[in-house]
Amino acid sequence: MSGKLQILRNIGWHSSEKILRLFTGFFVGLWLARYLGPEDFGSFNFVMAWLGLFNAMAWLGVGETIMRDMVRDRTDEGYILGSAFMIRLVGSILACGLALGVALIAGKLSREQMLLLAILCIGVPFSELPAGVWMWFASHTNIKPAVLGKNFSMVLGALLKVGVILAGAGLFSLAAVTAAESVLLCLFLFAAYRTTGQTFAHWRFDLKHAWQMLKAGLPIVLSALVVSLNARVDQLVLGSMSGMAEVGIYSAALRFSEIWWVVPPMIVQTLAARYIYPKELLGPQLKLNMVRIVSGMALLAVLPCVALGLAGPGLIAKVLGDQYMGAGAVLVVHIWTAVFVFIDAPVSQYLLATDRQRALIVKAILMLGFNLGLAVLLVPSYGAVGAAYATLLAQAAALLILPAFSSTLSDLYTIYLTSLVDVFQWPGRLFRVLRRQY
Repeated sequence: MSGKLQILRNIGWHSSEKILRLFTGFFVGLWLARYLGPEDFGSFNFVMAWLGLFNAMAWLGVGETIMRDMVRDRTDEGYILGSAFMIRLVGSILACGLALGVALIAGKLSREQMLLLAILCIGVPFSELPAGVWMWFASHTNIKPAVLGKNFSMVLGALLKVGVILAGAGLFSLAAVTAAESVLLCLFLFAAYRTTGQTFAHWRFDLKHAWQMLKAGLPIVLSALVVSLNARVDQLVLGSMSGMAEVGIYSAALRFSEIWWVVPPMIVQTLAARYIYPKELLGPQLKLNMVRIVSGMALLAVLPCVALGLAGPGLIAKVLGDQYMGAGAVLVVHIWTAVFVFIDAPVSQYLLATDRQRALIVKAILMLGFNLGLAVLLVPSYGAVGAAYATLLAQAAALLILPAFSSTLSDLYTIYLTSLVDVFQWPGRLFRVLRRQY
């Protein structure tokens, strides 16, 4: 099989995993929301947000560096995989210990929520340990067995959650099957590794390899912590200041508004290799490509925003019932965050391509500051809708204010303004393409 064909097949398998995760999470999540009601659904999502905050450090920055190191030296695979396994094991135990310890000291969780957190923590190590195996498959451009393992665990996890609903079980059962899904993921990925004829006997922990991984991953994990906090600060502030029912209403609205967020990475990862990353593009051609991509992504985001903004509130009322009536107002605001998420995806790749990745950390910190400040300001008066406004404004502010912090980023303003004009040229561009085809 040619290298290009193998890459295309890998992209297809990656996409299948993301799409399956999207739809199982969406439909099962909505069913759970209706079954549990705003209070319990909000309580569960609040605990998940709390665990996710600390889980960002469980991997200790040891991710893509595993694949890079294996590609560069195949003879070191055993040491790389063994060292990564131990780092992830220690990191996940540390993350769970901090999540439980800080929650106990802060007193932010009820006794029921502490038990939920403890059950969910069981699954954390199992979700982290197979990372090296996943990267091993990616480094050999043979991702199909690993994706099949992920997909099987995802489907079984979804079926277990449906079983919780049909059995009339409560939050503790839901937490148990959520942890069980992580166990299944670990078992399936390790099984996929063994089916390729590989063995764990050659895995060895090596202090030198481990130290190099940790040193390379430190900036990554710090950035991940900021991004993780930013992704969950709305729910955490909302739960602390307005109660679990508001978190439940907010989380239900997010099931609809975030359904499109899987699209930008899939599109941009495909475009970046040809239109953003090549060195020969640096200069005017790269900026022209960025204008076309940014304007296209913005236009692609606006269409579902308009559709869901109009139809979403009525759809939520039909699917989830009157108990989630407030989710419609949240959706009308939060859905527009997608526009900035779609624009941010190519901009982040552009900064990476031009060796300005430090700006990504600054952007994440800016977004966190705006999100936290606005949430604290708006949530007491407006509840879940206030949290939605905080997220929307923080996303927009970080993206638009970032270039003001450095003259080396001023080209972003040029791209934004030119893209705004280019948006109106897309209908004519598409018409010309269609006319040539037919």
